[in-house]
Amino acid sequence: MKKKNLLRGLEAVLFCAVVCVVLGVLSRCLVHKEGKARFQPFMDNPQQYDVLFFGDSCFVNSMFPMEMWTDYGIPGYNLACYGNTLPITYWVMMNALDYTKPKVAVFAVNDVRKDIMVTGSNENLHTALDFWPMSLTKARAIEDLMSDPEVMDDYGNRYVDLKWEYYFTLGKYHDRWGRLLPNEFSGEPNVQKGAEMKIGVAPKKEYTLIGGDEWADEQGVGYAYMRKMIEECQKRDIGVLLVYLPYPSSERSQMAANTVGFIAGEYDVPYINFLSLDSVADYETDCFDQQAHLNFSGGQKVTDYIGAYLAEHFDLKDRRGEAAYAGWEQDERDYVAYKRRQISTQDKLPELLMLLHDDTVSASIAIRAQADLYWEDQTLALLQNMARTHVLEENAYIESSGDMFPLEGLDEAVWTDEAYFLELDRANSTICEYVGGEAEAKAEEVFGGWEDGKEIRILVTNPETGERLADRQF
Repeated sequence: MKKKNLLRGLEAVLFCAVVCVVLGVLSRCLVHKEGKARFQPFMDNPQQYDVLFFGDSCFVNSMFPMEMWTDYGIPGYNLACYGNTLPITYWVMMNALDYTKPKVAVFAVNDVRKDIMVTGSNENLHTALDFWPMSLTKARAIEDLMSDPEVMDDYGNRYVDLKWEYYFTLGKYHDRWGRLLPNEFSGEPNVQKGAEMKIGVAPKKEYTLIGGDEWADEQGVGYAYMRKMIEECQKRDIGVLLVYLPYPSSERSQMAANTVGFIAGEYDVPYINFLSLDSVADYETDCFDQQAHLNFSGGQKVTDYIGAYLAEHFDLKDRRGEAAYAGWEQDERDYVAYKRRQISTQDKLPELLMLLHDDTVSASIAIRAQADLYWEDQTLALLQNMARTHVLEENAYIESSGDMFPLEGLDEAVWTDEAYFLELDRANSTICEYVGGEAEAKAEEVFGGWEDGKEIRILVTNPETGERLADRQF
């Protein structure tokens, strides 16, 4: 009898184990794959990243680790998530530190004055947490973020009643059988090391720049969790860099950014307040929307500035050429190919011009005489932006970067209403401009002809092979 009871007990234990394994596999299959696509490359080898980036969607769209690798040889990963509050960012950091100890952690703190633990987006919170394997740290995150019984998601569900979804994700995604897509199982990773470029150009939003001596009261959980992030990193001997990302912000946001500066000084950690560095991003060309998100052009400029700052102020090695980082050469090729595919599919003039602020393509551009676009301020700004160099001087403080016009020939063509032709190769710092009859002759040589009613023609090529990536007329 005892033997039978023992066997039955073993069978029950084995059955429960099998059920747990099956449920775990099903949970991984049914969960939304955004988190896996973005973060799996980090988990594959977390020890190889010297810098980790944390923040919300603004940082997802403006910090490109592959650009930083190309220019400075610094291996980094962007672990920012859409909809993150600073409490969520803190717990994403804590989960990441279970797997690695970076040399530097960079925190984007634009939401520091938000006095909330989580937003109403349950989906965004799942993306931030679901990918991390269940652990004591993850359990602490769930309990901390969802402890207030009064906090609800956008559908009126109390987060305290939703905790089980985060412990047991199959409960959240069990009804996705009919909505699974084939590409969810393709295994294609994010080639941008966690970042996601935004393609779009928003109308310019006016704003008022205040002085650095105006500050806000330090109130709310945002400030508290920013302090916790700094203190945790200092306890672990991890370097800290705080950044407040650029956008046409309200005076209240600028005051909060100034307050962050005082706190950074208290902890003796470096801080980049991009709101006071208006020579870095141009809000006429670099905004994806009128809230706080930058497009690819703006993100490149922010990335370049942060990369230069990290290289100068922290003890970080240039890893290019090291055997342990040989795989990054293929990663870079994949990333460049991705960027070129985005360019090749663009059929809108603003988006195409914005994407041409890039060193991996060459462009030939012809504009007819008396073109109406000569009267479009944003189009002219985007044309000038293609050739602009990045501003890296620390403490630059001017209200607008709109006075940086490297294309002098374009200015002449606008004033004289004549034809214009540009050959641009950013990688080799080559700019050739033609105006008037010379421009018309050059356009005939390169393009041969134009469609009636079109004012501008753009040919984009691969500077390494001469392959045509796009040939558009607008």
